[in-house]
This record gives sequence, C-alpha cells and structure tokens, in this order.
Amino acid sequence: MKKSTFLKAFGLLSLLFVFAACNKYEEGSNFSLISAKGRLANTWTISSITYQTGGNTTTITGTSGTVTINKDGTWASSITYTVFGAPITDNDAGTWQFNDDKTQVIMTDNENGDVTTATIIKLKNKELTLTTTDSNGGITRTEYTGS
Repeated sequence: MKKSTFLKAFGLLSLLFVFAACNKYEEGSNFSLISAKGRLANTWTISSITYQTGGNTTTITGTSGTVTINKDGTWASSITYTVFGAPITDNDAGTWQFNDDKTQVIMTDNENGDVTTATIIKLKNKELTLTTTDSNGGITRTEYTGS
C-alpha cells in the first residue's frame, strides 16, 4: 500500500517537473489550460515599445493604440504615431497564423500583402510581448496589455 502511494506521488512530481521545464515562451508561464490561440485572441493595448541595436536600447514614445486578434485568423489595428508633433493614425487589418511550434505569429496585411513575423516572448491572458527584427538586425520589443 505504501509503495503504491509512493509511486503515485513520484509520478505526479515527475510530471510537474516536466511541465515546469517546458516553457515555450521566454517570459511566459510554464503551463496554461487555455490554448495559445485562446490566449492570443484578445484586444491588446500597447504598453511600451523599445528598440535595441548595437547594444543601445531606446524607448519609443509617442505611439499608442490597439491590436485586436481574433480566433478566426483575422486581426485589425489602430495605431497612432506622433511625427513632428502631429498625431498620425494608421488603421490596418489582415490575417494571422502561428508558425509550426507556435513560438511566432505571422501577420499578413490585407491592403499591401506585407508579412510581419513576430517572436512571442510572453503570452498570458492579459500580457503579450512580441519582438521583431529589422533588416539592420535591430530588435523592436512591444509589450501589450489585454482587455
């Protein structure tokens, strides 16, 4: 009887260690009962944007907006940039999909066909962090909060 209880407890602890060690997202939670698609589908508000290149990190200010990601594979955004003191709002829409291992989200703009591939750093119910790399090797990190 004691041996059976010990084996069950050992098995349960082993499973917990396996789940704790398997973290798909660099800053994400180790385990979630909600699918990645279920967590990504939300209206996300930009919290902060930083740009890193050559060891220098710059905080981007003057940008705000939302990105709505739907479970049906569509997205829409309304982003406002401040350029020379004047706000410019850019509204876009398109389709999205995960890469094979769900560590990246690939977004295609309906208007011009531009494709953006973003690496998912954090994916929680109310927190999302994505990074993109430009042609010069600069990394843009955008943090979002969910509704």
